[in-house]
Amino acid sequence: MRILDFGCGTGNPPIRARVAPEDVLIGIDIDPDPLRVARVRYPQRDFLCGQAESLPFADSSFDRVISGVALPYTDIPAALAEMRRVLTPEGTVFMSVHHLGFTVKELRAAAPRPVPSLFRLYVIANGLIFHLSGRTAKFVNGRRESFQTKRGMTIALERAGFQDIRFSRPQGRLIVEATAAPTRPVSGLPAPKVPAAA
Repeated sequence: MRILDFGCGTGNPPIRARVAPEDVLIGIDIDPDPLRVARVRYPQRDFLCGQAESLPFADSSFDRVISGVALPYTDIPAALAEMRRVLTPEGTVFMSVHHLGFTVKELRAAAPRPVPSLFRLYVIANGLIFHLSGRTAKFVNGRRESFQTKRGMTIALERAGFQDIRFSRPQGRLIVEATAAPTRPVSGLPAPKVPAAA
């Protein structure tokens, strides 16, 4: 199976994603520093620096996309549309995301510092926006972060062309799994990209 680990960090895929030793795993992360560590730890794998909202892969390049808590820091609709684009028909996604309890804990840790507290209040507001609309907004400095809910994820995933959406809560985490619908939605996806070497 060809698997894309989005937000791969130092290269260790989420344990619950059930990656088999024979799977071909390619990692992508926006931060080049952990990628240097990943390349040393897993020299047999490929690791690329890039953004979830603009994946440097051809359409239908992967059977599965996995992610360990990277989606909350992205433009979620754009990232999901890109995941759907690079997945084969009926490919799957596995993602760990932030739930409200995690964000509230972060807010408590930020108090009483005003700037971190303000940002955490933005994250909560952005999570509420996501819950209602399946979309997120940028903070004033251009960063983006939100918490996720089952409702918001269902809206965003269905809009991006996913079906069979499932949620689980092992050890307080929120895990989302879904299957790419056999045909992509006509609207809402970015223009096709020129195929790039993986």
